[in-house]
Amino acid sequence: MSNYEIIPVSGAGLATVNSIGSDELSIIESFEALEFEFDESVDRASRLDYGIAAGSGLITGLLSIFLGKPLSVEEAAKIGGKEADEIVINAARSFGCKLPDDKAIFDKDGRCNTEVLSKAIKFLEEKFPIPQDKLTPAFGGGLQHHLRDFSHHPTVLGLFFSILGQFTGTGYGTDTDGNFIKVLFPENALVGKNVPEKIAIGTFNWLFHLISDIDGSNANAGKGTGIPGPILSVLKELSSSPLFKNVKINYKDSEISFSKWVSKLFNGTYFKDPEGKPVRFDFRTEMGLATQIIEESLFVLANEVIVRVFYTVSRLAAEIKSKNISSVRELDQLDPKAFIPIKNRALTRMCTVSSGTFVVVNSAGSAIKAGIASKGNAGMFAKAFFLNVNYPGIGRFAIACFFDAKYIKEDVATAYKRAMREHEEQKRRREDELQRLSAKYKFLTLSPAQTRLLYSFEDMMVGFDILNTKKVETQLEKKRWKERWEESVCEALEVQGDEFFIRSGRQAFDLMDEISNEIEDRSWIDLVVLELSRFNPYYQLGAEKDKSFKRLKLKTNYLSDVFCKGQNYIDVKDVKAIQKAYTNAVGTVTGNRKKVAAAAAVTLAATAATAGGALFFAPEIAVLIAGDAVVGLSGAALTSASLAFVGGGSLAVGGMGMAGGTAILTGGGALIGLAGSGVTTAASVAAQSSEAFAQSECSKLLTFCTEVAIKKYGRYDIVKLVHEGIANCVTELQAEIELLSKAEKKPDRKLLSQMKKSLKCMERCEKALMKLAEKLPQ
Repeated sequence: MSNYEIIPVSGAGLATVNSIGSDELSIIESFEALEFEFDESVDRASRLDYGIAAGSGLITGLLSIFLGKPLSVEEAAKIGGKEADEIVINAARSFGCKLPDDKAIFDKDGRCNTEVLSKAIKFLEEKFPIPQDKLTPAFGGGLQHHLRDFSHHPTVLGLFFSILGQFTGTGYGTDTDGNFIKVLFPENALVGKNVPEKIAIGTFNWLFHLISDIDGSNANAGKGTGIPGPILSVLKELSSSPLFKNVKINYKDSEISFSKWVSKLFNGTYFKDPEGKPVRFDFRTEMGLATQIIEESLFVLANEVIVRVFYTVSRLAAEIKSKNISSVRELDQLDPKAFIPIKNRALTRMCTVSSGTFVVVNSAGSAIKAGIASKGNAGMFAKAFFLNVNYPGIGRFAIACFFDAKYIKEDVATAYKRAMREHEEQKRRREDELQRLSAKYKFLTLSPAQTRLLYSFEDMMVGFDILNTKKVETQLEKKRWKERWEESVCEALEVQGDEFFIRSGRQAFDLMDEISNEIEDRSWIDLVVLELSRFNPYYQLGAEKDKSFKRLKLKTNYLSDVFCKGQNYIDVKDVKAIQKAYTNAVGTVTGNRKKVAAAAAVTLAATAATAGGALFFAPEIAVLIAGDAVVGLSGAALTSASLAFVGGGSLAVGGMGMAGGTAILTGGGALIGLAGSGVTTAASVAAQSSEAFAQSECSKLLTFCTEVAIKKYGRYDIVKLVHEGIANCVTELQAEIELLSKAEKKPDRKLLSQMKKSLKCMERCEKALMKLAEKLPQ
């Protein structure tokens, strides 16, 4: 059998399919149920807007590369140290500490005099004591207690534990191994006598005591151990939770716990300056990093200003023009919403484009700088890249995408809806054309019920062969092939095997009688016999090759031994006549008519190459039939999608799935059906399929016309119609080959050769059909 086209048998059948699932909306209807409200009058970004936005992102991105400085922990520590000095001095002055003016105490580098700074720190420590300072030994001494004692953390959790300690008389933090611990305050610790006092000490004293600690102790002002910053504090708090308890961090040539890694960051043993001195990642360093990031933000801000200024100016100009404003007095006619750069679709999209361009340019530049600095070292490259990249830019792009998500969703919805409408329209046109073809080539069409019979007879043909196979091993292999074949049929048709396949020969023959009693034309039985005679089981199923199937052969003659004895329409003589006519037709089509042996060999080759059934057409033919509906699919999924598309939908009709709403175009009709459907051309069919496809189709057309249409029914009109179809195929293919041959870019030789071979088959078939048509009785 051939592996080709499936089309609706009638418009009524298609109407039934489409009307059945009223609760199943079409793609468009389903999508419209989720459609967004969108006003077409809303301002959308123009090409100029996109160009300016992208240009702004490009320029500011380049500036950030050439003028921006990379993040540096060492530099951040210096910057943070200056800022911490100012914070401590200003806080001490605010509460009455007598200190010299800034000019006298700050040097040219911005650092404060050590003695003055020490005095300010001591003043704040004495004015705002906290009871947790009495627990210094319990939380690791002078170097670690600010980190391990949670009340010294400038976080919400730090404030919580500070207040909680006032009510419980307990300090909270971690031990050396990072385990959460509680330590009681000594008797002389500062604890409020009532609730207001407790809250005041837990909040007010806590805040300003932390300020006294950010720049070291009074004994080592400006250089001593400070407090952890918000980032490190949170990391330390997390390290005491069960979630991070077993987390390990690579450090030098070993692994250390997450808690110890945080400790190394704080005490300065993780980061080193160029001279090898420790750099503490404390509050001062985090302040310095924040300052560096703010400096990076200037480039992002410039990008934002450029976009918003352009938007304002361009929209204001458009508003003035649209309102025909010619004097200052008429400015009150302007609508501010039309040009104010806030909450606008076009502006939001422009910001997304500009910030996205900025991130791309900055990231590319950072990668180049990192590559030069690292000299091929992957670790150094990663470190240099992450220090050079502009984080405010990434943040701004993320925010822009968040606010633009709604509009992006609307754009996708609009584009999808438009594409689906076009798709539905193409589908409707294909179905209309295929229905027209079904009516035109009705004599080559099997109805759904007839199709079910055909596949059931094929199933019984294989079962009969298995029953008469003597070797158990071979019998098992044939059963395995039959099961897989049935599964592929059921999967493609979306039917249940026991419901679709007729297992009883008597039941199948009764259905044949029932169909024959309903219609006068019996040529469909000849079509079934033609296809059954060409059915050669045990071919490869699917893309994967199963070597065990290659040695399997059909050893029985189901048509003669069973089929012909079970009904009275076709006898053995008729079957042999059809088979002989097919062999002669192959000889005619291939040009080997005088060489019977060669013709028989070609017959077998064509049968093997096109084995299967009308259901199982080649993937490339499926795409030609169904177009973009099956792009990206393969195997059974592709076959099923093609069937559903061409057949008008996969809605169940009479419990038969797609088979109930589809029919197959057989007897060689797939070739002229494809080429004449408007779905594709004869040239495309020849280019996308094998030479065996054209041989098999042309041979079956000749067989049907000679043995069935003329000899049995005297239907020369059928021959004439088939001749017209093949002649059109020949004309199309000749024109395409000529066009390809004259093209500047030469086509693939193998492809052109394949098309020419297919053309030869069609020409021989067309010539033979012409001779038959000329014998039309006058």
